[in-house]
This record gives sequence, structure tokens and C-alpha cells, in this order.
Amino acid sequence: MRSQYGIDLSKKRTLSECRLSAELEKEGITSLQQFMRRMELDKTKRLENMMLDKLTTNYTFFMRESKHFDYLRENILPTLRPDNTGPFYRVWSAGCSTGEECYTLSMLLHDYTRQGGFLPFLEITGTDASEAAVKGAKEAVYPMRELADIPPRWQEKYVKKLDGNRHFTLVPEILNCCKFRQMNLLGTVPGVAQFDLIFCRNVMIYFSEDARERLIGQLYRALKPGGYLFVGHTELLAWNSAQFQYICPAVYRK
Repeated sequence: MRSQYGIDLSKKRTLSECRLSAELEKEGITSLQQFMRRMELDKTKRLENMMLDKLTTNYTFFMRESKHFDYLRENILPTLRPDNTGPFYRVWSAGCSTGEECYTLSMLLHDYTRQGGFLPFLEITGTDASEAAVKGAKEAVYPMRELADIPPRWQEKYVKKLDGNRHFTLVPEILNCCKFRQMNLLGTVPGVAQFDLIFCRNVMIYFSEDARERLIGQLYRALKPGGYLFVGHTELLAWNSAQFQYICPAVYRK
């Protein structure tokens, strides 16, 4: 996990074994060492995907760390004009989990244009190492308990209730600009100097120090000059960040 994905579970060995124990028993595997050997021989990546799904934390919700969205709307979006932007406004949610962050951004940006704000054609890319998380993001069906996190005005415009109000999804306007794929953040980035905005929040807290440095370099390369990076509020970036300009807590600019 650490060498390939940068995720440091060395201090959580007992938790890792507990999370994997039921799956190991199903596979007839008696130890983590045996599991790792079998995973290396598994060309289908089935065991690797299972491990990622069990060991990574996909906790998220709509409007998480809402001050980020307030800052985006009040301070960044108003600076966009036809003469200083390209034909697209591209956003990357790096570590998108089950899609709530991407769809929050989509609702915010669509609502901004409905209120008369200028925005180029919107493209949102969500990536996650977990196959199950990406599948959930693509399906975009959520339990009703998550509806409370969405502002009432957005609920009226963008939410569609399902199966007797037990679940909900979002209208095509919100879904269609969001694309998802499975990706290792330490692998090939979706594009070089392609993104206007990157959200990589509450991801680096699971990474080893060397992996964090590699990831920061990946994010820097993926941003357009002048683009913004949002990280989690607990992720203070005390790194060689002369390359990034500090804007305010958890917000940086290339």
C-alpha cells in the first residue's frame, strides 16, 4: 500500500487486519503475508481492488467543509471573465470517494451561473483508488439521510427523490458534467496544466511523508498557472511550497 499508493497503514496494522479478516477467510488465506503473495500474482487486480476498498476510508458527505465552497463562490468565481479564461472550466476532485464532493461542486457552479455569474463550459473529473467508491459515484444514488446536508434551495432545483423517498439522485444537469474513473494519485495525472481548480481534501492525512511530497508535485503539475488547490482544513502543508502561493487556510494558488 505504501510503495504503490502512498497510503501509510504501519500504525494501523491491527485495524487493517480486522478490516481484511472476513475477506481473507472467504479466500482461504491465513495470513497477511500469504495475501500479499497471492495479490502479487493476481493479474486481474481483484484482490488489490478488494484491499483498497477495505483499507481506505471513503467517509464523505455533501457540502463537507462548507467554508471552502463559500470561499470559491465569493472570492474565486467572481474573478472569472471571458477575457481571462479558456472555453472550459475544469475541476479535479482527487480522492472523490462516492461522488458527493463532485456533485456539490457541480450544484454550486450551476447555481452560480443561474444567479447571473459567468462560467465557461464546466467539466468535473473525480478520481479515487477504490473501485467500489468510483462505482458509487457513477451510480449517484444516496440515502435520504444525506439530503439534510444539501441547501434547501438546491434541493428544490437539483434533487430527484427515488423509490418512495428512501433514496435520491440528482438531475441530469448536475450529473452530466461529472466524470469518474479509478486512479492511483501517485500514477499518471489526468492532465498536465489542465485544471483550473483541484480539490484534494482529507487525502494526504493517510499518506506517508514521501508520498505526500510526490502527490503535491502531481497536483502542481496538473494545475494551470493561476489555478487553485484546496486541501483539508487539518492538512497544513509545511512543505517546499515556494511553488504554491498561500492564500488562506487550506487554499493555495499556483
